[in-house]
Amino acid sequence: MPIILQDVYYTYQKGTPNEADALKGINLEIAEGEFLGIIGHTGSGKSTLVQHLNGLVLPTSGTVQVDEVITTDKKIKMKDIRQKVGLVFQYPEHQLFEETVEKDVGYGPDNLGFSEQEIKKIVKEALLAVQLDYKAIKDKSPFNLSGGQKRRVAIAGIIAMKPKYLVLDEPTAGLDPRGREEILKQIQKLHKELGITIILVSHSMDDVARVADRLVVMHQGKIEMSGKPQEVFTKRDRLNEIGLGVPAVTELFYRLSEKGLPVSKDIFTVEEAIAALKRELPKGVGTRA
Repeated sequence: MPIILQDVYYTYQKGTPNEADALKGINLEIAEGEFLGIIGHTGSGKSTLVQHLNGLVLPTSGTVQVDEVITTDKKIKMKDIRQKVGLVFQYPEHQLFEETVEKDVGYGPDNLGFSEQEIKKIVKEALLAVQLDYKAIKDKSPFNLSGGQKRRVAIAGIIAMKPKYLVLDEPTAGLDPRGREEILKQIQKLHKELGITIILVSHSMDDVARVADRLVVMHQGKIEMSGKPQEVFTKRDRLNEIGLGVPAVTELFYRLSEKGLPVSKDIFTVEEAIAALKRELPKGVGTRA
């Protein structure tokens, strides 16, 4: 079943002089098994939007439905929704708090009442899912790991809850290029191999162009546009107007085209760029005589 948001509004500090609308009439359906990218500049409402998906924030009006359950229904147990929809915050390593990696990843299953033997098995599986060796890392302090490893341990802690949907809010923020690459590969692996529905929040056009099946663009609390990356990134002028732009390689190909070179403008990844240059540029262009 999908996650469905119908006419969702959210107002901060309602009824006070600081009242502000963060979300304005959001209508969105997230299909099971989808890899959705949500992009927008700071203050666009993207983080507020995803916090509605697991009931961390409830709508001022409108409804959020997760597998036929309405998050504002007073009869439901919120922990049941949060087990289905795992939310990894920006800088998730700040959520690490236990003395060992094993205890940290196993914290959620322990609270759910699993036995010690079951928890050990779950922790092994969760660490394996993010390509961390259980024996090598289980007794280490999570605070002594590299930035990329900390990020993966934090994600493993959410995976240990066996969510159906995984929401990641700026998961590559603050990482060096190698760390960013590691995290994106792990997220793709979780989607492909475990079949987890991924909702990735990012301000990086390059990241979402590589991994997302569909994009939602947020602007001033509303959905500005939605569609496949190929559809969204053709709206270069509008994306520039709202402070987002397009992937760096897409911008390069636009400028090459403006210079008169016979290249496509619907290029969104480095791999596509290499193939296009080999295919489209006249023989000898860009090579030495």
